[in-house]
Amino acid sequence: MYKYLYGFKLYFRNAFEYRFNTFTSLFFSNLRLLIIILFWRLIYGGDTQIVLNGFTLPGVVTYFIVMDIIGSILFSLRNSGFMYSGMIKNGSLGPALLKPHNLNMSIYFRNLSTGIPGIIPQIIFVACILPFIAKFLVWELDAAGAISIFLFILAGTVSAHLICSLLGYMAFWLEEANAVMWSFAVLLNMLTGFFLPLDFFPKWSIQILELLPTSSWGYIQAKIYIGLYPPEKQAILYAAQVIWIGILLLLNAFVWKRGVKKFSSVGG
Repeated sequence: MYKYLYGFKLYFRNAFEYRFNTFTSLFFSNLRLLIIILFWRLIYGGDTQIVLNGFTLPGVVTYFIVMDIIGSILFSLRNSGFMYSGMIKNGSLGPALLKPHNLNMSIYFRNLSTGIPGIIPQIIFVACILPFIAKFLVWELDAAGAISIFLFILAGTVSAHLICSLLGYMAFWLEEANAVMWSFAVLLNMLTGFFLPLDFFPKWSIQILELLPTSSWGYIQAKIYIGLYPPEKQAILYAAQVIWIGILLLLNAFVWKRGVKKFSSVGG
């Protein structure tokens, strides 16, 4: 475990080497968030008392801010699939398999280390506009909620890595796996509540969608922060996430084993 944490530290430091990228992302990565805030303010007409599908205006603005901050971490884990696809296509997977480390864990910690610094532009941006949007925010987080959010973030990073790795394994059998992964990316964004809270989907589908692993990629955490999930509901949802992680681990091991055999048979 030490070598993976050491690699995490190195990649984490490397993320701060290119300060200009951090500066530019401060604007470009938050342009979407600013547009969303203005859009929902228009939808609600600036009225903080209107409730749509369980969300007030402060609730929905807070939802997207929390989703955006957490999403900056989770999106980096979704690069795992493209990393596997690239290694399979260019043949670098062979040498990587010979190294004395678990490739899966190495890629997980590498992407996690690059994702954590990604929250800095979002936090700076929110701090800058806070005086103007403070009345449109919900402040419901307590210590128990913070711990719960952390646990769901941890589960979300693992499930995001595992699901996207599975998509990356398609490169063992497909010439253009990246195109398929980009198609899946649109679907995954819908299932995470990235474009629209899942509560605005048909009512019959909400209970199904919130039990999927993608709901821990920001949706559940945002609703916990707002105070829309009681502890009992959080426990049920977390149990579902743990079960999904177990299923995904088994599925990853099965597909990886089959894929590596094919990779070895053709020499990469």
